[in-house]
Amino acid sequence: MKALLRITCLATLAFGSQWVAAQTRSYCCVDSSGHKTCGDPLPQVCYDRAYREMSPSGRVVREVEAPLTPEQRVRRDAELKAQRDRAIATAEAQRRDRVLMDTYNSVSEIEARRNRDIAPLETELKIAKSREADLLAARAKLEKQVPANGAVPHDVADRLATNTSELAAVRSVIDSKQRTLDATQARFEQDRTRYLELSEAAAKKRP
Repeated sequence: MKALLRITCLATLAFGSQWVAAQTRSYCCVDSSGHKTCGDPLPQVCYDRAYREMSPSGRVVREVEAPLTPEQRVRRDAELKAQRDRAIATAEAQRRDRVLMDTYNSVSEIEARRNRDIAPLETELKIAKSREADLLAARAKLEKQVPANGAVPHDVADRLATNTSELAAVRSVIDSKQRTLDATQARFEQDRTRYLELSEAAAKKRP
């Protein structure tokens, strides 16, 4: 019984010592004048500043950074977003590299695939340009039927309007096909260049 009482007393004293030690910790910061200010609880002047939590012996228990200003938060968020975007871009670039190296075994395979993909685009573009030439030739004939003075015959005016509409449509097709062809060629050229870079890098790593 006495032993149990002794243990209880010791535990109570230990808890009390810890509580007193915790209560005697102080908080210190440097104010706007450059002077060190300490107190318990945290002095009001330290609310918007970095501060240190000190033990009774003067040891630094914890360091707390100053709260960010709205401008600092905006900059921090922008930096974090930029870091995330860079990480995503890097991961995507690595994924594309893996796909590229897994898809082709040589530069000649890339060039062969490019030729197969652009062949139908070149054919479609050639057909569209041929149609444009036919429409321009037809328009030239119609314009010869327009009198120098006086009203344009209704049938000629109708055919000119139809010709104008068809020319606009076929030129839109030509523009679209040309953009697709240019983009396809550029993509394969990028793949070819990157394949060579990756192949050379891999060769340098081999013993």
